Amino acid sequence: MRLRFLHPVSDHLDEEIDRLRNYNGVLDGPSCGACGKRFLDDPDEFALDGVHERSKDSNGKPIRKRKTPSSLRVLHKPCRGQKGARFSVSLPHAGQKTTADNLRTLGAVLNSAGIVDIQRMIGTAATGKKIGMSRIYDRIEWLEGVFLAYEREMLRRWKNKVDRCGEAVEHLFSHDDMVLTVNWETSTDRRNTQLNCAITADARSGYVYRLDVDFDPRATPLDMFNAKYLGKDGLPQNLEHLYPDSKVKAAPKFSWQRPTGRCHEPQFFAACVNELKTFQSRAKRRMPRKGDAQKAARDNVIERTNSMIENIRTISEGWFGFPIDTSEERGSFKGVTTRDIYTKGAHFALLKEMLPRGSIVLTTEQEATLPPLLPHIFDEEIREDRFAWLAMTFNKKATKPEKLGKVKEYRKARKQFHNEGMYAGRFDFETDPQTVSEAFIADRMKTALRGTATAFQISNYQSVLFPSLWVRSSTQASGEIDKVVGFPILPRHLRRKLKQVPFDQEELSQDLREEIAPWVYKATLQPVSSFMNSLRERMSVAARAGSGGARVGGSFIQGAIFNPRTLIALLNIYRVHYNFFEPRPYACPYEEIDDLVDPPKLSPRALRIPGTDEFVDVPPRARRSRARMTPAMRHGMDAFTKRKDGTQDPPDIYRILYRPWLYMGTKLGARFERSRGSNRTKATSPRQGQAV
Repeated sequence: MRLRFLHPVSDHLDEEIDRLRNYNGVLDGPSCGACGKRFLDDPDEFALDGVHERSKDSNGKPIRKRKTPSSLRVLHKPCRGQKGARFSVSLPHAGQKTTADNLRTLGAVLNSAGIVDIQRMIGTAATGKKIGMSRIYDRIEWLEGVFLAYEREMLRRWKNKVDRCGEAVEHLFSHDDMVLTVNWETSTDRRNTQLNCAITADARSGYVYRLDVDFDPRATPLDMFNAKYLGKDGLPQNLEHLYPDSKVKAAPKFSWQRPTGRCHEPQFFAACVNELKTFQSRAKRRMPRKGDAQKAARDNVIERTNSMIENIRTISEGWFGFPIDTSEERGSFKGVTTRDIYTKGAHFALLKEMLPRGSIVLTTEQEATLPPLLPHIFDEEIREDRFAWLAMTFNKKATKPEKLGKVKEYRKARKQFHNEGMYAGRFDFETDPQTVSEAFIADRMKTALRGTATAFQISNYQSVLFPSLWVRSSTQASGEIDKVVGFPILPRHLRRKLKQVPFDQEELSQDLREEIAPWVYKATLQPVSSFMNSLRERMSVAARAGSGGARVGGSFIQGAIFNPRTLIALLNIYRVHYNFFEPRPYACPYEEIDDLVDPPKLSPRALRIPGTDEFVDVPPRARRSRARMTPAMRHGMDAFTKRKDGTQDPPDIYRILYRPWLYMGTKLGARFERSRGSNRTKATSPRQGQAV
């Protein structure tokens, strides 16, 4: 039987994709007031319509030297003549008078400072007054927008460069999740909010493409409830799905049929009730109750909100079977916690949009949400036979002595295997390390079983769609001890062959071993694990606000984040800084393969005879080129600025913060840049003004 009501699922996914495409609206940019069309979606539909700048000085004389305009007027050509078709666009930093606070805030955010610590650091020293939290939040959100806009521009340039090159590209990705627990918001409702972060990184360079959180900070649950489930007359709506051709005329809607199906609904309904209960506690404390009239007004408010709570309970418990969540974790009522499967689907869909065309190899853990998700998201790539999905696990509880011991044994065994292959003529001096490692894996891989006759994978991966064979890798590298790899999706010819192999077949043919070994070699979670470890160590706001010790219930971390919206902003700032401005070394998880990327070169040398112009040649020395430190450089993104003498400067954080990256590549951005360039002069010229 064909299901005729599946379209709400795609609606929920499209809504989540629209939310995350511009990072909760951070990169939406200005829009036409008549139709809502955003300028950055299609800049060709807009035309410049003037500049906001002074044309005369205080004496009425014309100003010949034009400065950078504070803002530009833009006209939406299709809506010409309508109200709101003309609007002004200004740079993100146009209203800021000083930059010291911004730079200090950025430095504090990137070095484990909490919000209270930032408030102490950038307080006004002259007056001794504290600055408000709202100012700190505004600065953090501004920094987030500038960093994300800069990253988007660099990704656009990189994608265009790769597309023009025309070479075949293989994207190696590692994907994992991180759970963050946010502090409670009010003392009357001491419940933490758990957030799941989907992270995908490039395996070769360590570049972190996306970090998406299953939290929508733009919506409020109670307003959404009133709009979706209550009509204009206040009566419930959207509770039943009609089946006109069936004997069952109507039935309560499934979660994916409901207008709030994108949300984590138990937490959603609980957050609606919590918001009303918090209001009741405040009203009881603050509303006057001296006279009978005041007491009656107070009782009426409490009675009215009680009826609202009863409506929510009737719909959530009576219709949909969601008892109000009374546990220590719930969704914040300053936003909506979304369902993780929609956030993950939007995460991978937007990841595809960011990439140049090529084959994709994705490594994940055994997450139960991925088998019903990834085949739909990457349907086109699977049909074109350019998508591979590897699932892996490893021993995360291994102690440091165990890791060191197994790594030592592995290196000794691999070295012996290499030497034996050299003597047998299997390898030579020019054989690259990757070929040796793949041969080592093929020679010593074993079938992975859980016990003696039980498949290793969890039930979601035991589908007829996926090969049932999982293997244990013989490598012990990148901290991934006792690695086990499965092959849910591989190239078509190999996938058909693997699906015919039972999960417990221990004797594998040599040809099959050699075909599987390169995929086992590519499977790694090391780059995303390195990022998560760095985030935990460097960001105090990412600390777990859970229970511990003798404490009963959730704990509160003083100075940590309690607003999920601000936490998301800090995560985005840290990720972009980690990608472009963190000069750190990175060990490629494919051990001993770095020599292929940047092999050492022989540099000729000579010694000058003292007192003469003669030189004596000496043997050349193998020198390795300077390591490309930031992930963006290793990934091929041109993040450095070239000087006239040919040298390069690393990205200047001050220059990045105060350039109109939101409008780069458009005629609007070019206008801002021309104004900036016309004022840039040499300080030694007496006829020209000061440099801007």
